[in-house]
Amino acid sequence: MMLDAFTMQFATVLTALALVTGLLVANENLRRHEALRLWLAGLALFGIGVTAFMLQKQLPLRLSIALTALCTYGGVMLLLTAVLALSGRRAPAWLLVLPIAALTVAQMFQTEDADSRRLLNAIVGVALYVAAAFAALHPVQGVSRRARLVLASSLLLGAAAYAFRIHAVMQPILAGTQRSGIDTSHVLLLIASLLASTIAMVLIHYEREGEHSHRLATLDPQTGAYNRRTLFDLGQRELARAQRRERPLCAVVLRIDERPAGQEPRLPHEDERALLHLAELATSTLQRQDLFGRLGSAEFCIVLPDTALDGAMQVAERLRLRAETVSQTECGVAYTVSLSAAERAPSELSFMHLSTRAQTALLAAEAPNQVVQDIDGQNGSRARVTQAFEPG
Repeated sequence: MMLDAFTMQFATVLTALALVTGLLVANENLRRHEALRLWLAGLALFGIGVTAFMLQKQLPLRLSIALTALCTYGGVMLLLTAVLALSGRRAPAWLLVLPIAALTVAQMFQTEDADSRRLLNAIVGVALYVAAAFAALHPVQGVSRRARLVLASSLLLGAAAYAFRIHAVMQPILAGTQRSGIDTSHVLLLIASLLASTIAMVLIHYEREGEHSHRLATLDPQTGAYNRRTLFDLGQRELARAQRRERPLCAVVLRIDERPAGQEPRLPHEDERALLHLAELATSTLQRQDLFGRLGSAEFCIVLPDTALDGAMQVAERLRLRAETVSQTECGVAYTVSLSAAERAPSELSFMHLSTRAQTALLAAEAPNQVVQDIDGQNGSRARVTQAFEPG
């Protein structure tokens, strides 16, 4: 079954409406979302190629072939680039430009053999759509597996459309008959693929925006640790769980020490590097169930569920030694850390109170680069130094 002029016009209008809808929906954040921007540019370029193909009788033959090949190949290449951009990967520019130029030139020299042009176009389309589908399956932060599967399935539908075109081109050749018009299944499948994959890309865009908003609301933008509000919310939840199960829970407060008197203070960029390094160091040291958040400008807190005070002191001492040992070599800034630990009391109901006890014990420390513990519980906080070292 072949498409008439009305159906072709309807399909073109439908594709244009999908493109305009995608642009309107994503307009606010289009500049920041590179993958969606590339995708819509690819759709626009592909649409120009389809228009050039439909107007081939009104244009010079070589110009029509060149525009069709250049825009359709370029459009599908941009779609593939957009899928790669979802996971932060980039294809070299020459890897995109050279194949497009070579394929366009090859199409222009096949002016007398329309079937060869269609066959080459279909084979390249299958290859590019399959490559894009496999790229869509790659894990992407902030994008659910379901959204990636929908995008990959939509792209495989495009590959199926070009596979139908290969069948439509080869069948008359093998049967020894002439072929005219465009096969319905190829066009409809291609339109369905473009619509479905565009919807999937818009959904992925909103998923990533939601993940970005969640990170802004819960994480410290400088270090990636939980911010103060999130830390207290999660810490309160862990404290309530520990109370119900009658399990231990400790809070460890750590602070980067100031340089001793007589030494030049750290510069702002050195402070920032030290903070980032300490955050990475603490995150790599802790277990999955532990929480790590930022309390102040140079102060962090670790929540250790199912950990008694002795275990918390061991964690604190291990972290103190690592900071003292590797800070200079790993981040280029030598710094030391003071830490304090406090264990929840049987009747303690507030995580804020628990963390305040640990902070008070840390303030009572008399020297930098040491680990102290709260020993008076809810009746007041006094610090007992368990390890003390001269600053390196």
